Amino acid sequence: MRLYASLSKIKFLNTYAVKFLFVAFLGIHIPLIGIIFFIAFNDDALTSLEIILYTLGLTLLATAITLFILHKLIRPIIVANRALRNYITAQQLPNLPMTFTDEVGVLLQDIQNTVTSVDNLLQEKKDLVSMLSHDLRTPTITTLDTVRLLRENPEEQQQLPAYLDNLETVGKKQLELMDSVLTLLRQEDSLTQELVKKPMSLALLVRGTILQLQLPLVAKRLQVKQEIPAELMVSVEATLFGQVLSNVLVNAIKFSNQGQAITLKAEETPTHVLLHLQDTGLGFAPEVHERLFDRFTQYRQVGTAGEATNGIGLFLCQKIMQRHGGTITAHSAGRGQGSTFTLQIPKG
Repeated sequence: MRLYASLSKIKFLNTYAVKFLFVAFLGIHIPLIGIIFFIAFNDDALTSLEIILYTLGLTLLATAITLFILHKLIRPIIVANRALRNYITAQQLPNLPMTFTDEVGVLLQDIQNTVTSVDNLLQEKKDLVSMLSHDLRTPTITTLDTVRLLRENPEEQQQLPAYLDNLETVGKKQLELMDSVLTLLRQEDSLTQELVKKPMSLALLVRGTILQLQLPLVAKRLQVKQEIPAELMVSVEATLFGQVLSNVLVNAIKFSNQGQAITLKAEETPTHVLLHLQDTGLGFAPEVHERLFDRFTQYRQVGTAGEATNGIGLFLCQKIMQRHGGTITAHSAGRGQGSTFTLQIPKG
């Protein structure tokens, strides 16, 4: 890789094809130049055999050197091939250079990014299977144990209503988990589709989301305060970004107590639009703010009115914001002190 890296520093050798042709050009012409100088500056008369032998020797030497250099020049391709084989056979992640900008440099970057993405996807699928193997088996085992207990101990049938209530609770939890998994799979499929962004009024998007959530807002007597300039525009895909707004606002409703307020405030920077959604509800421990965005995060909690959560809403929000070139972050001063979620949307 040293030769390739050295040639990449020369400005006019800006493509891999030019590097290859440059080396080949030198390999062809150096013997000719050597022959010309040898004949021109040799005072002794040369026989035909001497000229042939000198020309042949210089040509062979130049050819050997050129082939050696070309072999060194294709080293990045060999490294890329070896990295792919190591990943396929031993699941060893590559560590390819990401700084070169010619065709081979872009190929190295694409291989590195693709293999890393595939490995992350495979790991996520393994985690999902592991989670399902436990969380889907547990309710089934509970149900079978209850049936077996009632069969083996007839006297327990007096407690049948309580057992039925327990089975109903277990069944609902299992159904919620299955719905969460199906939602995740459907949403991740939609995230692979082409993103078509359009300039839209942020205030109108937020107002539309609030209208859709009037029932839970009224049920908890929550007040929503908007501090968003009417002229503020954002370039987003309306459906996906609307889902982010809905998920974040639903969380704020879920974790707010009766009669509290939710504030939505927007501000501009030279490169981004920031939307802050603040509530004064349950909050969370400051050190877990990044883990909230994990798939099926273990830091999910029940709402103030007992509302369930599936642990994938913020994970999907993060994916959607990343597709928009933006971010979503969470902040809380601690439990019982509310939380603030900030959406950062690039301009243009």
